[in-house]
Amino acid sequence: MPAVQPAATSTLDQGIAAFEAGKETEAVALLTPLAEKGDAEAQTYLGWIYEEPPVKIEPASGQGAPPPFLHDNAKARAWYEEAAAQGQAHALNNLGSLYFLGRGVPEDQARGITLFRQAAAKGDLQAQDNLTMIYYNGVGVAKDTQAALMWCERAATQGDPEALRFLAVQTLAGEGAPHDPTRAYILVLLSPSDDPDIAKMRAALEQQLPANVQQRSHELAAAWHPGQPLPTADQTRGAIHPL
Repeated sequence: MPAVQPAATSTLDQGIAAFEAGKETEAVALLTPLAEKGDAEAQTYLGWIYEEPPVKIEPASGQGAPPPFLHDNAKARAWYEEAAAQGQAHALNNLGSLYFLGRGVPEDQARGITLFRQAAAKGDLQAQDNLTMIYYNGVGVAKDTQAALMWCERAATQGDPEALRFLAVQTLAGEGAPHDPTRAYILVLLSPSDDPDIAKMRAALEQQLPANVQQRSHELAAAWHPGQPLPTADQTRGAIHPL
């Protein structure tokens, strides 16, 4: 039988692969025609490619080496705006970052936060993380721990490790939410196991919680998948699949 030929890779995929390989000039050449035709994902990636890194450390170019790619926040903003106008969630987040930090545009935290909210409402994980820290620290808005935990829970529901960790810490501390060691333990079980702070929290909670609660928490954590509501302490008193 003839060998099965791999599916053709789209130009968009080729452009993304070039970007991920650090070949910015090649990525721009592949993605620009798509972006000019209105492809929101290509527009978003072009914005990402053009956006200036927070810290630029350019290696010395050897003789005959290609010139370094020239980042340009103005071009990044223009492409993000094109994609954001189509409702592309991550473009809304990235455009929000430019305004919130004043990168290539005058700093406008209020506009940045508005864009973060729009992106977060569409499910963008990074925007949800941004809003968690903005509200928790009171940067550009009044400090609001409950709002921070609301956005954190949305990110945690998507399986974001940092959001799960943060939510576990705040739930155990009772900051912005009722003090709930059982739910904190469930969240600890869902958090990265290689985090030393999480390991300490887990050990401390296992000294406090009854064995049956710990067992039930392990069952709930094992049965949970990103996209589902996070398990609650109340569920430790019932079956996962009640008859």
